[in-house]
Amino acid sequence: MTIYPTSESGEKTLLQVPGLPYGVELPLVKLPGTRNGRRLRIASLNLVGQIRLNHDLGHLLAERIRAEIGDLDGVAVLTVVEKALQLTQVAAGELGLDAVAVAYNRVKPHMEADSRPLVQVGSESVTSGGKLLALYERDIHILAQATRGIILIDDVVSSGGTILGLLDLVEAAVNSVGRPAPELLGIFCAAQEGKPRVRLPAPVHALASLPTPEELG
Repeated sequence: MTIYPTSESGEKTLLQVPGLPYGVELPLVKLPGTRNGRRLRIASLNLVGQIRLNHDLGHLLAERIRAEIGDLDGVAVLTVVEKALQLTQVAAGELGLDAVAVAYNRVKPHMEADSRPLVQVGSESVTSGGKLLALYERDIHILAQATRGIILIDDVVSSGGTILGLLDLVEAAVNSVGRPAPELLGIFCAAQEGKPRVRLPAPVHALASLPTPEELG
């Protein structure tokens, strides 16, 4: 089998994605902090800067979105900076979309938060812990125009905390312009890591499965 290698050192595992003509070598990394008094080790799927991998996974994700959602008229896409952004752009380009809404991990100067619309919420993630999610004027407009509904795209879905944070963000964004929250049509990702610890309001469509995070002594 052809292997998409990682140049990172240490122990690794192999991710196999149906439709991908090669296996993806992933490092096993220990997360900082603890859960239930134990450290976690995860298989790290880091797509940042991985041009070929984002292209190939984005193509497969676009096919999955077409199969599940069909016509995208009236559908908005929301993703997260930074790890899922390139993947989402590839998929969105293949789907013929001109723009997607992006949730940022901090308020940036170009958002002009003191004079233009901005919403922000907090969320929890297995891999990054507590974090900020923010949308500014351009992204709020994209979501407010979603007459049929929205889809979420992330690189990895694990506990579901980031997904719930994104849904809170969407609700706050559209409410800020007097619109009702759009229906969530689906959650799409390159890989799912274990089962969400929370109940999600739409199905998760993952291209592959990562090993469940391992609790270490």
